[in-house]
Order: sequence, then C-alpha cells, then structure tokens
Amino acid sequence: MSNEDVYFLYGFVSAITLMACIHGALLAAILLVTKRLRSTANRYLALALAGVAIILFYEAAAYAGLEDDIPLLIQYAPLYIQTSVPVGLFFFTLFMVQPEFKPRERKTYWLAYLPLALDGIIQLAYIPLLWMVAEDQLMDAERHLENTGEVLMLGTALTLLPLSIRRVHRYQSFLYDNYSTTSGRSLRWLRTFLMLFLTLAVLWGIAFTQSLLGLDAEPIFLVATFGLVIVLFAIGYFVMLQYDLFEVVPYQEEAPDLVEAPKKLSAKTGVYFENLLGVLQDERVFTNPELTLQDLADRLGISAGYLSQIIKAHERTTFFEFVNRYRVEAVKQKLVSADYQHYTIMGVALESGFKSKSTFNTVFKKFTGQTPSAYKHAHLAGHNAALLE
Repeated sequence: MSNEDVYFLYGFVSAITLMACIHGALLAAILLVTKRLRSTANRYLALALAGVAIILFYEAAAYAGLEDDIPLLIQYAPLYIQTSVPVGLFFFTLFMVQPEFKPRERKTYWLAYLPLALDGIIQLAYIPLLWMVAEDQLMDAERHLENTGEVLMLGTALTLLPLSIRRVHRYQSFLYDNYSTTSGRSLRWLRTFLMLFLTLAVLWGIAFTQSLLGLDAEPIFLVATFGLVIVLFAIGYFVMLQYDLFEVVPYQEEAPDLVEAPKKLSAKTGVYFENLLGVLQDERVFTNPELTLQDLADRLGISAGYLSQIIKAHERTTFFEFVNRYRVEAVKQKLVSADYQHYTIMGVALESGFKSKSTFNTVFKKFTGQTPSAYKHAHLAGHNAALLE
C-alpha cells in the first residue's frame, strides 16, 4: 500500500470515527435529558456511550495525526476513563433486568465501581508527570501509565461483560419458565450487544498484547475501532427507533443463600398434572397470549414454583415450550380446516394464542420442521390428492 493510500485510509477512518464520537456524545446526552428515556438503567448506558465516544475521539485524533496537537488541558484531563464502558454496561444490564436493584443491598456490587476510581487515579497521574519526571524519561513513564490503564480496562471488560451476559441469560431462563410469550420482554438483543462488546474487548486485548511484543497490531486495532463505530451507531438505532425493546419484565433475584429449595414432588403430582392437561385441553387457556405460569398455578391451587417443577418432571421442558406446543397443534389443525381457509396464516396464529410473527414462525418450525406456509401447502396438497383418488 502506497503512502497516499495509507493517508487516505487513515483520513477516512478518522472522519468516520469522529462522526461516531459525536453520535455517541449526543446519544448519551439524549438519554440523560429526555424525560421519556430517563431511567437509572439509561444513565449507566449513557456512561458507557460517553466512554466509547471519548475513546473514539482520541482514536480519531491519532488517525488524523493530531494527537500531539490536543491541548494539554484536554490531553491530560481525567476524561479517558475506558473502564466506564464495561462498568456502565454492567450496571445498565442489572437495572434493565431489575429496575429496583439496589447495589447497597449487595455489597459485592460496589466492587464494580472500583475500576472507575483506579482509572481516574491513573489519568490524574499524567499531570504530575510533566513536572516530576525528566524530559528524557517522560515518554517511558507515560507509556507505563498508558499500559497500566489498558490492562485495567481489559481486565474490567473481560470480567464484567461475561457477568452481564450471564445475568441476561438467567433473565431469559426466567422468561421461559414463567411466560408463554417473550414478545416485548426478551433481552436477547442486549445479549447480542454485550457479546459484540466482549468480542471487541478480546480483539483489543490481542492487539495490545501484540504491541507489547513489538508486533504490528495496527490491523486488529483498526478492526476493533470500526467495530466500536458500528456498535455505537447500532445502539443509536435501537434506542431511538426501537425503544419498546427496553420495556422488560423485571424479576427479583434472591440472594443465593435465601433461595427456597425445590419442594419434593408429592404423590398428588400425577393428579395436578392431569388437572393441568384438562385446563389446557378443555378450557384452551393457551389461546390467551399473555398466559403465565402464575395464571395456571392459581387455577390449580398450587404455587407457581411447584407447577414449574411438575412441568419439568413430566415434560422435561420449560413452561414456554410446554404451552406453545399446544398452540402449534391448534395452528396445525386450523391450517388444514375448511373453516379457517379464509384466515391468513398469521390470523390463525393469533387465534391460537401467538402474539408475534417472529415467535410464531420460530416456534412452529422448531416443533414441525417446516415453515407454517410450507406445512399448509403440503397438507392441503395431500388432502386434495386423497380426494381425487
């Protein structure tokens, strides 16, 4: 690659990165000042986005060759706190899952703030270096501080991001155990974003390690920078245009030592299970798209936890799959019934208790191995062929 090509590439990267920086800063401000978006969770998301924006600001300056031209007041101010990204995402996840979460009630969560304090101390330490360290040693001292900050950021990201992903996974399991539909409740989109941030942290760690070994780390740093740019713009899209995804069902997680041990299944388990099947088959309660485990437990006169144990013992599945199996069977019958031929496929799905098209298509294919339209055409074709014979 010629020098002109390199200059063009770096100029392009600098421009795109600066645009993303401005986008991230504006988005963080919008989350903080817009009443509709104001929440504890979004304050932490704003912290993470501001952290990404600051990182991209310095990256844009570096790719534009202007890093040395940044005023010392900005260059050595305690702004470049990279740990704000994983810390912000960690607490954003906690408050998305549990809006009433109180870190002071779980003292171990205060440790998640420690990287921010250490990062701030590292950034402030740059200022006395200008007066305390000889000029010929200043560059080495700055590099040691920079490497310490990078290690702190990577350690924080590789610790808190997996914990955040685990928390979302536990929340998703909670949904499948208690709700017959996850529409408007799922946090899979958040898990995807957290996985992307974790991947970028790993890439950044690989590039950082290469740079310490004296290897060319620029290509991987470039990929990680572009990744941050893309993720930042994607978050902006979801926050501004898909805000309904932020409306989740909070659940209260009990401390590990306070979780009630599963009850031993009694001899009446079989009776309860038969009653459950009767409620589903005779009363067809599965056609209620908002049916919950608690609804069925109330009908049977038992606790929701005990009913969940019964379903898992007899069906080896979650409440979500158990109920949606009945819905799929109802759809299959209606798709080939003459009484429902004037219905659209989605109309049949709604009649059978499904709430969203995406969930319906996914669940139907899982249980039948076919799309709804393929199933309908195949069975209607078979039925017509039988009539012709």
